[in-house]
Amino acid sequence: MLKHIKPALFLFFLPASAAAQDVHVVPTEMCRDYFFVPVVMAERDDRAPDEAGRTLWFLFDTGAAVSHVDPDAIERITGRDVSGNRRISIVDAHAGPVSFNRLPARVSELDHLSVALGREIDGILGFTAFEDFLLTLDYGAEEMRIESGTLPRPDNETIFNASGPDDRPWVRLRLPGRSRRVLIDSGAAATPLALNRLDRYPLTAEARAIGASIRFRHIEYRQGGRLDGEARLGDFVFEQPLVEEVPGTELFGGMLMRHFVWTFDQDNERMRIERIEGDGPVPLEAEVTHGLALRPVGDHLQIDHILDGSRAGEAGLQVGDIITHLDGLPVRGRGCGTDDETPDSVVMTRLRDDESEDVVLPLVTLVD
Repeated sequence: MLKHIKPALFLFFLPASAAAQDVHVVPTEMCRDYFFVPVVMAERDDRAPDEAGRTLWFLFDTGAAVSHVDPDAIERITGRDVSGNRRISIVDAHAGPVSFNRLPARVSELDHLSVALGREIDGILGFTAFEDFLLTLDYGAEEMRIESGTLPRPDNETIFNASGPDDRPWVRLRLPGRSRRVLIDSGAAATPLALNRLDRYPLTAEARAIGASIRFRHIEYRQGGRLDGEARLGDFVFEQPLVEEVPGTELFGGMLMRHFVWTFDQDNERMRIERIEGDGPVPLEAEVTHGLALRPVGDHLQIDHILDGSRAGEAGLQVGDIITHLDGLPVRGRGCGTDDETPDSVVMTRLRDDESEDVVLPLVTLVD
């Protein structure tokens, strides 16, 4: 089931249906605007005879140039220890209608992402995982679809040029005083518009610390605010969007993506963008947060920093506290939630000096 590969080897995809023009739904589960895809590995022995026991859950990420897989997930299914390998190839696997003949993946520890999100992540599917098809991410229907064919030439109304410095999807945004080509990043579901050097842009108020993003090997603290003006993607208008400052790649994140249906034509470097509902400027609500920067530690979270404006101090929390449960659920197994209403507080089970206590932390809006 697993082979060592050299970087020069590549991946074939075989559609499960012979109907060339049919649209096929790829099975997914949505978790906080992330698309999770079950990749089922072939049965080889009695170790995992049932399909559930042979399923790896991959987060699909348009912002990922390559795929990743957690070594513990591979060992769970195959019994093989691949933790010493840099790359492996998953063969004879499928995700609904798509068959993976050979899926190259980097071996990466992903436990910290499982803790941060609250559900298990076995791997990350890079953008090119569905390169042989037109791929649609429908945030309204919470659905991924594939079909054959190509998109028309860009018209900068619904069809856009997606070319950039690499194979991932990029788009040109018009911002006050400048334009930028930014990466379309479904793997940054909690991110709005992420830009370099916010001091180059007019903001409604001075940028302030608004949170932290969990990266592969570090925590990236974020400054942010609201743009004093518009961001435009073709004729789509975002009035005073939330913006965050990043040191690296500039992003069009999931907080903006979720208002659209996206179809990607990777062969021709094009994408179609369709508004889910409404006319006029795209509504962008303020982000409600607990105001904490949290660092995964084992199966728990540790308070790394308390942001100005948070109510954590008066609630009795402090830097260094270990958070073991959120609203009564273990941090790592808290799931994705089903309540569409935004709560006004969260119950955190705090562990300090071997003593556990439930603390009610009111949520706040750091950027109006």
